[in-house]
Amino acid sequence: MHPRARAQRLEMVVGILGFFTAVAFIVTVVAEVRGQPALRPALVLAGFAVILAVAVYFWRKS
Repeated sequence: MHPRARAQRLEMVVGILGFFTAVAFIVTVVAEVRGQPALRPALVLAGFAVILAVAVYFWRKS
């Protein structure tokens, strides 16, 4: 695979993960403000944040 094509695919993955991480953040904040249980949304947010960090690491490395 061409290096630029790989970088473009990683940029797309970072963008998609960034969007879902932002949505998970908003859901977690809303659950906290409303006083609802927020363990599951917080764990989903943490998972997306870790995956996003790994994707950004590989994107910068490429």
